[in-house]
Amino acid sequence: MNRIRYSVLIAVLLVGFSSVTDCIAQFQQLPIASLPSDNNSISLNNQRTAAETLQLPFWDDFSSGQLSPLLWETQGVKTSFTLGLAPPSLGVAVLDGVDNNGQAYSTTRLEQGEGDQLTSMPIDLSQTSATNDVYLSFYWQAGGKGERPDDSDALELYFLDSEGKWVLVWSQEGGDDVASDQFVQVLLPVAEQFHYEAFQFKFQQSGRLSGPFDTWVLDYIYLNKGRDATDRYPADRALTQLPSSPFAPYFAIPYFELDQEKLTTPISNEFNNLTNRFRAIEYTVSLTNKATGELLEKINDNTPFNPVPQALERRTFTSSDVKGTSLIGLIDEPMDVEVLMYLRAGDTYLEELEGESQNFNVDFRANDSSRIVIPFRDFYAYDNGSADYAAGINQRGGMLALSYELSTPSYLSGLSIQFANAAQRNSAIELMVWDSISNEPLYQGEVLIPADAGLGSFSYFPLDTNIMVKDHFFIGFTQFSNDYLYVGLDKSGDTGDKIFYNVHGSWQQNEHVKGNLMMRAHLSLDPVVEEVDLPDEELSFYPNPVTERLFIRGEVDDLMVFDFQGRLINIPQEVDKEGKMLNFTESQKGMYLIKMVKNGQPITRRIIVK
Repeated sequence: MNRIRYSVLIAVLLVGFSSVTDCIAQFQQLPIASLPSDNNSISLNNQRTAAETLQLPFWDDFSSGQLSPLLWETQGVKTSFTLGLAPPSLGVAVLDGVDNNGQAYSTTRLEQGEGDQLTSMPIDLSQTSATNDVYLSFYWQAGGKGERPDDSDALELYFLDSEGKWVLVWSQEGGDDVASDQFVQVLLPVAEQFHYEAFQFKFQQSGRLSGPFDTWVLDYIYLNKGRDATDRYPADRALTQLPSSPFAPYFAIPYFELDQEKLTTPISNEFNNLTNRFRAIEYTVSLTNKATGELLEKINDNTPFNPVPQALERRTFTSSDVKGTSLIGLIDEPMDVEVLMYLRAGDTYLEELEGESQNFNVDFRANDSSRIVIPFRDFYAYDNGSADYAAGINQRGGMLALSYELSTPSYLSGLSIQFANAAQRNSAIELMVWDSISNEPLYQGEVLIPADAGLGSFSYFPLDTNIMVKDHFFIGFTQFSNDYLYVGLDKSGDTGDKIFYNVHGSWQQNEHVKGNLMMRAHLSLDPVVEEVDLPDEELSFYPNPVTERLFIRGEVDDLMVFDFQGRLINIPQEVDKEGKMLNFTESQKGMYLIKMVKNGQPITRRIIVK
């Protein structure tokens, strides 16, 4: 375990997390709950139920991004498209030492024991021959983009015998001498004693149970008969990554900001030829309106790789240039654009044994395609919308900021932040905007993290002040607690140099945390509110923040209340000779916008309900 002491705190919070030391000021990786899997999106051709015994072959490379309940029983295991370093194929399974709720298995600091588990459903091996031709193969990696395991941590593999006893058949210890950036393939025979009708195997992370002190990554798990000790090279060619965004360093930009200058890079990916033979491969890259299915642009269409991919070759490749001129006319309103990359490599279904029919349960084409969805809305974003970690500081009065750069002056209409810890809901923060962090902020406003802010979703905070931003500007917040305030961190790229923090009275640029901080800047070409100068005595709001009743002194018309998500809220109102009273007694805590008209002019005010 890496123990690093720093005078300034920025936490790196893994969806799992890295080392936790006794030092108060340190980098950390802290757990957050796993997002629930969409099991309805998983389909197998035979549509068996989880209660039925599986037949050979058994294969999963996690390219679906899900842990299929038809294949696995899990404890604390999650899938990821980004946490593995150079994986065999797209998607990995991650064992990181915390349960499905992001909690440690023990509160006793040094307790050792069994943590995450990935267990196969029962598999029928009763019909296999006694020639010992049943083999299990898999790839493992120690750490990946997570925490490197200590020498007291281990990844273990167990087989279940016919008497219900788990037998240890393989293990790998951690330590500094174990590479964290390489996948290692293991090929093991399944002895005859395990050839019965309800065989199971189990991967288990063991070691310290008081937190995510070690991360093990698994990929490409394959169990079948008719194999031998040389059967290491499946007839499979796979993509290994999600497509990149053509707007680097941004993942997404406002639709009204789209021009040729924003298309900074081709779209990139990587393929891996897992077989020990060369193979001609072609690739296609397309952009599609996700809602309608309309093809916006086919950037590459069965383009052959040149030179021809060699045996066991791994290669990074890029698309042809994206033609912004054709996109600008098509993306003239908010929409989601799907970027699809796929290989044409001759991959097909696994042939179980020579002379037998193809087995349609294993389709090697599953890892030949990879896609992302780029949201064209009103915001700039470095992140892809999916948190692998989180990042934050644990200093009362500390400030966290993220820099952005514009080519066209715009109005800042709001901020959205992904908060990655349910326990921090209803906590107060002060939103801030700077043109330079060496200057006083352009905007400050206290808000509450919404009570219904779900894990994996963004909380949107509209601004009620016209703030013109241009060139460089910064968005962020001040926190009022010494507890870590978890902000999502996406590890698909690295814009860590855009992160700045201030915990001891001076700003420092982040140099240690890698990833994309999940704070987004929402823009508008027009002023957010129509500014009206009113003498203070003509209109007043009090108290603000409000706990129950808000008094508005002054004559206004067409009063409407909106929550932080822009939804119209029905708030009881009373009218007297001095103005109006709004009753927030039954309302959720958080920020609200009050829109009204005075003397024919629209007015907006922001209030906090505590």
